[in-house]
Amino acid sequence: MKKITSMILSALLGGTFVLSSCGSGNSSSEKADNKHPLGDVPRIFVDIAAKETAFKEQARKHKDIKSYQKALNKHHQYVAEKMTEATEKGKKLIGGTIPCIENTYPDFQVTEAKITDYHGGDMTGSVYVHVIVTPQRDIIVRNSQKDCAEGEYSLKDTRLYYALMKDNDFLIKLGQINPFSHNASNMNTLQCEYIDGQMIQAGVPCHSEGSPIFINCHSYDFSEFAKIVFLTEKSYTDLHKQFYGF
Repeated sequence: MKKITSMILSALLGGTFVLSSCGSGNSSSEKADNKHPLGDVPRIFVDIAAKETAFKEQARKHKDIKSYQKALNKHHQYVAEKMTEATEKGKKLIGGTIPCIENTYPDFQVTEAKITDYHGGDMTGSVYVHVIVTPQRDIIVRNSQKDCAEGEYSLKDTRLYYALMKDNDFLIKLGQINPFSHNASNMNTLQCEYIDGQMIQAGVPCHSEGSPIFINCHSYDFSEFAKIVFLTEKSYTDLHKQFYGF
């Protein structure tokens, strides 16, 4: 993870930035707050990963299968207990919101980023966030970008770009959403509420249930995750090349 300084962030966002109204904190969990909206859940996965590494290192020192099996059973019990804890705490996050920084898009406004679900699996845990976006002016939507006249937007091809970041402006992960779709922007079948040629009035959600961001606590260290920063396409592309090499 690399740091994006406030000066660079300001340039990326086109000027002074402020926390938008989608960051009102989380009242559904005692452990979650406006600075760490995912509470203790990400730290649990960091602890599990550390224990997993330590167990593998210690496994070489066991002199017989019996002692190894005993240690393995103890480790599995620890993991199971921690996964149960993660699920319990993850469910308490539902209904909370994620702070956002957004003044990037002249025609769109991010009004809310709400935690809608938590899914735990075999060594996995994902926080589901849905982002509500509204037009700042009346817009016409079309099926695809090739059908759009000037000022119109594609239901299929429109993207908003974001960075998941720590409070100290270290980048954790980049991503993108389709504001018109209730499922992931890279899926073939989009879940839209509008059809070709319709007008969406200013202030009316592009999708009433929002567009998803999946925060996979088992894939990245989100223990210090604090905010979602929305970016222009150019800034997103430049950062992607800088941090990922393509």
